[in-house]
Amino acid sequence: MWIFFFLMLNSFGLPPDFEFGVANAPGQVEDHLNDTWLAWGQAGKIAGWKTTPKPEERLDFWSHPEIEIDLALRLGVKTFRLGVDWGRIMPSESGFDPEALEGYRKILRLINSGGMKVMLTLMHHSVPVWFMEKGGWHKPANANHFIKFSQKIMTEFHEDVDSWITFNEANVFVVNSYTIGMWPPGEKKSPLSLLAFGPYTGTSIEALDHMAQAHNILYDWAHTRYPFVKMGVAHNMARYKGRGPINKISAFVADSMMNWRFPEMIRGKMDFFGFNYYGAEWIAGKSVEFHPDFEYSEAGRAIDVNGLYEILKEISERFPKLPIVITENGIADTEDGIRSAYIIEHLMAVEKAIAEKIPVKGYFVWSLTDNLEWSDGYCPQFGLVKVNRETGERIPRRSFEVMQKIFTEGMMPGVLRVEEWKRVTELFGKERPFCRDNDGVTAYGTPAKRKYNSVDWRFR
Repeated sequence: MWIFFFLMLNSFGLPPDFEFGVANAPGQVEDHLNDTWLAWGQAGKIAGWKTTPKPEERLDFWSHPEIEIDLALRLGVKTFRLGVDWGRIMPSESGFDPEALEGYRKILRLINSGGMKVMLTLMHHSVPVWFMEKGGWHKPANANHFIKFSQKIMTEFHEDVDSWITFNEANVFVVNSYTIGMWPPGEKKSPLSLLAFGPYTGTSIEALDHMAQAHNILYDWAHTRYPFVKMGVAHNMARYKGRGPINKISAFVADSMMNWRFPEMIRGKMDFFGFNYYGAEWIAGKSVEFHPDFEYSEAGRAIDVNGLYEILKEISERFPKLPIVITENGIADTEDGIRSAYIIEHLMAVEKAIAEKIPVKGYFVWSLTDNLEWSDGYCPQFGLVKVNRETGERIPRRSFEVMQKIFTEGMMPGVLRVEEWKRVTELFGKERPFCRDNDGVTAYGTPAKRKYNSVDWRFR
């Protein structure tokens, strides 16, 4: 009898209308894409680009979207989140490419024909070359180009799309593009560019504010034209932490600027609060550090499952009654040793939040299939499905089968949680691939070795 009660305490159930999904981005999966990321890789600024077979093909999603869509159908998710590439559709500021529009229309309808909904992202870490050359998001007038593009997309595809994301991680985009210089156009500035206090606003924060203003304008236009439209963002959120008084102050500032400035700028202009969550960031001076008491993904993100629950609570307090969607959550885990437990534990946090009347409506896994992870290249492997880069063959991992059971049944047996954590403990102390240096920033094209940390990171 006690075993029955133990398993009940370690099980969860989600509402029947809870929305499971997967996500990708055009810059990470589309072939025949002459974008800023192709140029960035060819210039040697993407880790391992030149030693990876067929890097420019990414996942061949433009030519053969049916491969990924069929995998998503097999997985049992209800919604497919993808993006449209602004530069492909608008190769110059003067017009639109009708063939590109038709290509995306076919992809959207292929998703719908399988019975899945579409969540469409308008900008996911990639801008047209011409937009970048015009000063990008630094110049407020450039927002008009994004608005023009977005209005065209919504006019063309409003019947094929169920929900809209204007910006994916606008905060991460401005940091990596305009301050750290890891992403195109590679601008490097002082950390002061990420601060705003009194009359002073740093240049990267100004760019972030221009993106927020563009979102607000588009939101008002869309709700006038299409009253039943659902629009939000996929905002990156982390648990910022620091050891010692100075680093704790820095973490507080990072939380204010990175987690909350953008959502506050678009308050009242969201139909749902979408956010991506990967874990904790331990602030150390001007950078981040690896904390010895935390486990990490091979992409350098500290696993902090309770952090997801805490952020869900804070969102619901700051934005009462606004529906919440976890638009990305996942882990880079080449050997697939901890991915299933990682997702299960985060779903436990979601279940507790829902039990406390926090309106969490959906959960999207990043990602269905290993893809180009921006300047990190192909080293971090987030996929439930592995890819043979030579042949393009897709190989579903064990975690694919585990998630297939959860997503199709909407309930996780307690024994499954126990089994997956047991698999994690069997890895403690063993070596694994790792794709980030200890500075949390420098990417490895070829993975280094690091040991699994013997810590209990389950949801409490």
